[in-house]
Amino acid sequence: MRPHWTTYLMLGLVLGVSKMARADDDHENRAFLMIDFPDAAATFANDINSCGDIVGRYNSAGGQSHGFLLSGGEFITIDAPGSIFTAARAINSRGDISGIYDDLKTRRHGFVIRDGYFSSIDYPGATLTSANGMNDRRDVTGRYVSEDGRGHGHVLSAADEFRTIDFQDAVDNEANGINNRGVVVGRYVIAGTTYGYRWDDGEFTRIDIPGAVFTWPHRISPRGDITGPYDTADGRRHGFLLSRHGRVTTFDVPEAIVTFPSGLNPQGDIVGNYTDADGRTHGFLWIRGERDDHGDSEDGADCQKN
Repeated sequence: MRPHWTTYLMLGLVLGVSKMARADDDHENRAFLMIDFPDAAATFANDINSCGDIVGRYNSAGGQSHGFLLSGGEFITIDAPGSIFTAARAINSRGDISGIYDDLKTRRHGFVIRDGYFSSIDYPGATLTSANGMNDRRDVTGRYVSEDGRGHGHVLSAADEFRTIDFQDAVDNEANGINNRGVVVGRYVIAGTTYGYRWDDGEFTRIDIPGAVFTWPHRISPRGDITGPYDTADGRRHGFLLSRHGRVTTFDVPEAIVTFPSGLNPQGDIVGNYTDADGRTHGFLWIRGERDDHGDSEDGADCQKN
C-alpha cells in the first residue's frame, strides 16, 4: 500500500544555529556528554548516524516542541510546515531524517527529509501515522492507528510500499528501528503487557531484559546490537544494550533518575535522554569507544553524506 505524500522544499525551516553543551568530563562520567539545546526547557536526543550527526527534539521555554539536527557541534531547528509539534526521530548515514509532527488540527503525521525535501507520510485510512526509524536504504519504520483504534507497526520501503508488522493477537504494535539487512525492532502489547521484539523476515523473537517489567527496543545496529529503555518493578527506567551474541549490558547516566536510550550508530555510540534529580530532561551521548570493523559500507558503517 502506498503512502499519501505532501512534499516541500526545505527552505526557511532552519530557525537557529547554536553550539552544543557538554557535561563535565570527570573520571566518573567522561564517556557521557550532555546535550542541551540553548535556552530549552528540555532536550531529547533520538538518534545518531555513522557521521556523528544527532537528531532529536527540544521544548522551548514557552512549551513548543521543535525538531533539531546537531551536526559539527551546531544545532539546526527543524519545524514541519504548518505544525504545532515536530520531533526528528532518526537519521541515516546519508543524512536523511525521519520523524513526526502534529498539524494545526493536532493530527499526527510521519515525515522524511531527503536531499533537502520534506515529505509528509500518512498510511491510507489511518487516524495517526508515525515515522520512527530509517536505514541507509531509506526504508522507514513506524506506527499507524487504524479506524478501529488498533495500533500497527509498519515498514515503508524506499519504493513507497507499506508493509504492516503485527504480532499475532497483539492489541497494539510499533516498529521502531531497522538496519540495512531489514531487521526490525519494536514492541507489542498483549493483555496490557508490553513486550519487546526483533523481527527478521516475518519471524518474531521476543526481547525481555532480565528483571524488567517493560522492555522497549528502539534501535538495531548493522551488526545486530540493540538498545532501548527498560523499566524495573520499582518504577525506575534504565538503559540496555543487547549484543548480537546475546550479552546484556544495563546502564544509567550518572546521577540520573531516568535513562532513556533511543539511538545507536554502527560505531557503537548511543544517544538518548535522561532526567536529573531536579526533574529536567537532557539529551546524552555515550561515546563507547568501539572503533573496530563493524562491517562494510553496505552495512552502514561508513558516513555517506556528500
